[in-house]
Amino acid sequence: MRGTMMRAAGARAAVALIALALGLASAGLPGCARDKTASQTARTEAQVLVGAAEVVRVETRRLESGVTFTGELTPSEIVQVNARFDGDLEAVRVREGERVQAGTPLAVYRPRDINDQLRAAEAELLSAQAGLVAAQNGERRAQRLLEAGAAAPSDLEAAQAQRAAAEARVQAAEAYRNTAKENADRLDVPSPITGWVSKIFCHGGDRTAIGDPIAQVVDTRILELSATVPAAALERVRPGTPIRVRVEGLPNETFTGEVDRLGPTTEPGTRQVRVYTRLPNPDGRLVGGLFASGRIIDSVREQATAAPVAALRTEGTQQVVYRLSRGRAQRIPVTVGLVDEEARAIELIGEVSPGDSLLTGVLPGLRDGATVRVLAARAGTNGTTAVAPGTGR
Repeated sequence: MRGTMMRAAGARAAVALIALALGLASAGLPGCARDKTASQTARTEAQVLVGAAEVVRVETRRLESGVTFTGELTPSEIVQVNARFDGDLEAVRVREGERVQAGTPLAVYRPRDINDQLRAAEAELLSAQAGLVAAQNGERRAQRLLEAGAAAPSDLEAAQAQRAAAEARVQAAEAYRNTAKENADRLDVPSPITGWVSKIFCHGGDRTAIGDPIAQVVDTRILELSATVPAAALERVRPGTPIRVRVEGLPNETFTGEVDRLGPTTEPGTRQVRVYTRLPNPDGRLVGGLFASGRIIDSVREQATAAPVAALRTEGTQQVVYRLSRGRAQRIPVTVGLVDEEARAIELIGEVSPGDSLLTGVLPGLRDGATVRVLAARAGTNGTTAVAPGTGR
């Protein structure tokens, strides 16, 4: 009997222990579920994935702002040499592209026609002078006859008019003779300037009339750049403003100058103002007619805290950048200073420093504090790519 009671008590104790264990297990289940959910949330937290090319550095650099333009180079002097008289050309002494000094003969005339013109001019002068003597004698006779009462005052007036006309003919004949003598003394056609022969219009044996073009000479030691800028940019463009130019055919070289003068009116139909710049060209490497582009530099910052313009974002009324720091994005409001349109860079004023890493591009989910993973692509042996996280600064 006693043994039976002891076995029953043991069975009840075992049931109680099992119930206690089950109760403890069931009480612990909610805590385990919460831990598991939190772990999964941590593992699945959203990340902003960016390529290495979408991370740029803030740096200290020179920035320039200005007005861009396009235009054409022309020689500072273009002179067309025309014929001074009628005659036959003996020869043309120069060729296109040849350099000439002021006074260099470009062409020479045959002397026969010019000498004939001189003899004709001298004969005409002698005739005019003889006519003047006759007119003067006639005036004196009319004066004496008037004093003797044998002529009317109108006779004297007519004689005086004839004398004045004769004097005018003598003056014209002297001018003609002087021109003919000058032509005969110099049968060549001199270059009026130092430069290069750009065009030849005549050849040996051609006959020219007064005013016919013979040659064109240009001086390219200084080239003039003619370009247009918007009228709205006038406050940024003044005579003396520095200018930087790149020229067609010489893409790796930059030429500098300054604004020389501005056009007094806008171009018809465009509201553009013409700007002129003189570029020194002592070695003659530049030639007239080349297409040129460049920028009129109105502001310079030598030590600007700068970044590519792609790093700037507009959110509402604020301009911001996102800095990458220890794997997270930091939203930083900034103010834009100088804008360098040519370099596509901007000056940043705010809590950014040289060396900071900034995010660019369209990045869904980008916000302050977001986790950022920088993908650095590396080619695998099987053609796949592996990625490595970047933390930034």
